[in-house]
Amino acid sequence: MLKVSSLFILLCGLLASSSTQEVLSRVSSHITDALTQGLLGMNFLPTLQTIDFQGPLKDIFSLVLGHQLTNGEANFMVQMKDLRLFQVFIETSPDFKGIDLRMPLAFSIQIKFPALNPYIFHVRTDMKVQLYLEKDVDNRYQLTFGHCRIVPETVWIQSGNFITPMKNFIVENIERALGNVIIHNFGAKMCPFINSWLYNLNPQVTNQLISLLLQHGTYQATVEIPAK
Repeated sequence: MLKVSSLFILLCGLLASSSTQEVLSRVSSHITDALTQGLLGMNFLPTLQTIDFQGPLKDIFSLVLGHQLTNGEANFMVQMKDLRLFQVFIETSPDFKGIDLRMPLAFSIQIKFPALNPYIFHVRTDMKVQLYLEKDVDNRYQLTFGHCRIVPETVWIQSGNFITPMKNFIVENIERALGNVIIHNFGAKMCPFINSWLYNLNPQVTNQLISLLLQHGTYQATVEIPAK
């Protein structure tokens, strides 16, 4: 009877994961270049600018400033600006059922009160969508898209150059409110664009992704332990 130690299985899993990631890095650079250029052609900023940052922030300002918030100041404006997409990259999915397409983004959020210079917050985060393969009715592989979302642990927010100093606890509350809106609302606005873009990918890029997923699949290993 075959006996497989848990340490051996763990080592095999780590080696397989390392080998797979090396293959993805080596093979996928030209694919990620094409994907990055395709995403850059998407005009999604106008839709993202409709995200409601104002409501949650108004609650924060009312909570921390109270009666100090005048009617004029209550009519502040929030605007997303300077949206940038960095080079997308591909990594193995933790459950080994596919690969993850990661899209790093950066932008700034300006909060402008009447007659005051705007308060600026700089934001960086990653979008992630899982890609995997399914077979159609003709037994041919087709590219399928899984869950699309903001990766919460990648959300980074930093206050910018304030002309008038703000107390730390106010800034922290604003950053927390912005983070919650980004995690819950940003992906909801962005993901339909990403899904539509992936659905209409250049056939050549789609075939390259399918080939990459098939190659990735060859590095998956299953250890079977016979029943006693």
